[in-house]
Amino acid sequence: MKKKDSVAFMIRRTKTTVAIASFLFLLSSLISDINMGGVWSTSGYSVTKMALGSLGIGLGFGLPCIIYANERLSPSVQILLHMTIGCAVMLAIAFLVGWIPTDKGLLPALAVIAAMLLTAFIIAVLSYRRQKKLAEKINRELEQRRG
Repeated sequence: MKKKDSVAFMIRRTKTTVAIASFLFLLSSLISDINMGGVWSTSGYSVTKMALGSLGIGLGFGLPCIIYANERLSPSVQILLHMTIGCAVMLAIAFLVGWIPTDKGLLPALAVIAAMLLTAFIIAVLSYRRQKKLAEKINRELEQRRG
C-alpha cells in the first residue's frame, strides 16, 4: 500500500472509530440518565473529560490501524498489535476519566474492565466480518468480470 493510500485508510478508519466511541459514550450517558430517573448530574467538567476520553479512545483504536499498511507483518500480528494498542489506550483513558470504579473494590473494577474489553472484542469481530464479506463480494465481482 502506498503511503498516500495508507494515510487515507488511516483517516477513514479513525473517523469510523471516533464515531463508534462517540456513539457508545452517548448511549452510556443516556442509559445512566434513564437508570437514575433523569437526575444524572456531574460537576467539574466531568462530562467534558468523558467526551474527550471518548475521543481519545476513538483515536486510540483508529490511528494504530496504520499497522495494516505494513505488509511484512502477518494479519494475525497486525490485529494483535492494533487491538493491544487500542485496548491499552482505552483502559488508560477509562482509568483517568473515572470509568473504572476503583473505589468500589476489585470485583466491580474487574467487571468494568471485562465489559470494556468484551465490547472492544465484539466491535472488532463485527468489523472483521464486515470487511471479510466486502472482500468476498469484490472477489466474486472480479471473477465474474474475468469469466
